[in-house]
Amino acid sequence: MSRPFADFVHPEDKEATAQAVRSLSEQNPVHAFVNRYRCKDGSWRWLEWRSYPRGDTIYAAARDITQRVETAQRLKDSEQRLAGIFDHLPDATFVIDAGGRVIAWNKAVEAMTGVPASEVLGKGNYAHALPFYGVRRPILADLVLKPDAGIESLYTNLRRQGQTLVAETHLPNLGHGGIYVWAKATALYDAQGRLVGAIESVRDTTDRRRAEEERLRLESQMQQVQKLESLGVLAGGIAHDFNNLLMAVLGNAGLALLDLPPAHPARENLSAIETASRRAADLCRQMLAYAGKGRFVVQALDLNAVIREMTHLLDVSISKKVALRYRLADNLPAVEADASQMRQVIMNLITNASEAIGERSGVISITTAAMECDREYLSEMPYAEGLEPGPYVSVEVADTGCGMDEATKARIFDPFFTTKFTGRGLGLAAVLGIVRGHRGAVKVYSEPGQGSTFKVLLPASAQPAQEESARAGTGGWKGSGKALLVDDEETVRVVGQRMLERLGFEVVCAGNGAEALAIFRERPGDFVCVILDLTMPHMDGEETFRELRRVRPDVCVVLSSGYNEQEVTQRFAGKGLAGFIQKPYQIDALAQALRKALGGGKPSNGR
Repeated sequence: MSRPFADFVHPEDKEATAQAVRSLSEQNPVHAFVNRYRCKDGSWRWLEWRSYPRGDTIYAAARDITQRVETAQRLKDSEQRLAGIFDHLPDATFVIDAGGRVIAWNKAVEAMTGVPASEVLGKGNYAHALPFYGVRRPILADLVLKPDAGIESLYTNLRRQGQTLVAETHLPNLGHGGIYVWAKATALYDAQGRLVGAIESVRDTTDRRRAEEERLRLESQMQQVQKLESLGVLAGGIAHDFNNLLMAVLGNAGLALLDLPPAHPARENLSAIETASRRAADLCRQMLAYAGKGRFVVQALDLNAVIREMTHLLDVSISKKVALRYRLADNLPAVEADASQMRQVIMNLITNASEAIGERSGVISITTAAMECDREYLSEMPYAEGLEPGPYVSVEVADTGCGMDEATKARIFDPFFTTKFTGRGLGLAAVLGIVRGHRGAVKVYSEPGQGSTFKVLLPASAQPAQEESARAGTGGWKGSGKALLVDDEETVRVVGQRMLERLGFEVVCAGNGAEALAIFRERPGDFVCVILDLTMPHMDGEETFRELRRVRPDVCVVLSSGYNEQEVTQRFAGKGLAGFIQKPYQIDALAQALRKALGGGKPSNGR
């Protein structure tokens, strides 16, 4: 039996009850009325009133529906929470029903497409929901199904392939230049297992993809740099050892020519040996250049002047069917560079351009310019790690030749790589090594059939250009006194001793640093100079130099190495090094180095 209503209704709510009864009595017929009441224990209940008219009398009954109302409210709250979560999902997400109508459309879709939910919710079909994609098909159908697939095919594939379809593509109609997206469709089933719709999410992966492409590009650059460094170490080591061998060949050939009369029949053979050895020495310099150690005499240099001096040489070095055009900028800033190596860079680029044109008629243009390079531009230059933004001078060599594909461009700076039947040396690898050694970079523009352009960037100098100094001759200079020759190569010691004796010195030889120190400590005041090799086992030239200076601080030391002067002497800056001579050297170069180190006059014995 039900309890009387007044037994559990809160006293303060009796008026509300009376009002509910009056409302029921004023409506005829009234089927239902729902209101909330507070109970005597302070809790709240929901009651559903129903009226039953009987003549002039209306009977009313109330039923407690609190549980049903609270369940409905919880369901509503849950739906609102889910809608809020759905609306704030980072991926562009929407839901379609079995008829292809959009029934949910979150803010990320609006942001991605610019289409508000009000324009698509419940309207049209799935194809109409996505007009911004520039297609008349659903995006997932467009990505992973047949070209003419529609909503039915999407559901067919969801049934056949499982509950999820995934695809990635580029959407050209969105953003600036299109965006890359990752898309996923997931089937929705009812309690009976029937497919009733699908939820799709689209994620903008443009930034991730671009970051990945940038990472791969940097990795590729790093691999190239590491390869160049490894090959550079190898090339530098080979050049160093080869220079010692050439030292013996060139030195002995030069000494023999000095001893033979002008009409001697052996002079022609010796001259041929000397010429071939000089060419081998040039190859060593290319290898050092590739190793980034090829600068010799660095000064503020006008590249326009260097190019103008080479015009005749360039003209005779290319095919007669090729025309050379010069576009040299006015008021070009100077660069800190070695003139001979800049000539080698220009000559190699011009020769390469001429070979690209072949036997056809064509044009090679040489262009110089001053430009301001920011960090973003420099980051696009291959092999340009460590370059600082600022003013640069560019030398551009462009040809109308056959051009190159990407595979060829990726290898053109490899040593001895060539597209011709036979290669002729380091070529562009030496160009890259020289430019990198000057803290510059090389950029290549080329397409098959469209020719090639090589752009060399070198940091501009704040100093005005200097005229290249002429090389002074020996002038028959002679020295005297005791000289200490230190080298771990016996062939170098033998030919060096003969040269020094020819120049008037008494020579003492040592095969390593420790032996040299032992000799020098016995009579340090006897030696007017020391010719010291840089690279020796156990105790190298740098350590030997320090120990010699401890024994006698004013000792005159001329350093000898296969590496270039700037690479070596910067390690001895401010330490009292008297001079430097690069291997392989001949007697006139040795005389010039010693005359400069000893003050130009005739040296005296001892201190």
